[in-house]
Amino acid sequence: MNRPAPLSSRIDRSPRAGFSTVSMIISMTLLALVLMPILGTVLSGQRNFANSWDRARVQGSARFAHLSLTRLLRAAGSDPVGGAVPGVDPDPLGNGIFDNLRLRADYNPPDGDTDDPGEDLTFFVRSDTMYVRSGGNPEEPYLIGVDSLAFEYFDVDGVAITDPDRVTRRAYTARITIRARGEVPGSDAEQLIVGLVRLRNGR
Repeated sequence: MNRPAPLSSRIDRSPRAGFSTVSMIISMTLLALVLMPILGTVLSGQRNFANSWDRARVQGSARFAHLSLTRLLRAAGSDPVGGAVPGVDPDPLGNGIFDNLRLRADYNPPDGDTDDPGEDLTFFVRSDTMYVRSGGNPEEPYLIGVDSLAFEYFDVDGVAITDPDRVTRRAYTARITIRARGEVPGSDAEQLIVGLVRLRNGR
């Protein structure tokens, strides 16, 4: 009678395939060497995209601020019903410098006052945001990214006016300087727009 072989003799003692600690370390090192250039390319692409987006945002903010202020400055002092509206107040915040302004007009609709929406607007910059105050309402953010505003006023002969009262009565043109800067860390995005606007005052 044949007896079955002992259990120990049936165990396969042939060497098994597998990873040793050394081979795992070598594999991971090689993988890291392959992935590092790819990761660098991805990060560089992300930085380039962020910088491009930041430059586009800066340019858009400066242009929008310039278009808005130009349009409103041209309309300031409009009074079809003859209400003698004082169009431009060059320093409503009392800073002593022309970095803010108040614009009034009677056109929405023309009814003899400046109490309607958009007829009495005060603009100024704080931090990196351009704010607007409509009439007696609280200030609201108008445009993020505008770093500074500056205004210069000239009479009909092109002579600069520095007296705020004379600006209100005699300013013929205004020069607007708007600067916007990027907000992405390390970005050098900046946009400076300077424009001259013909006013209704001083005619």
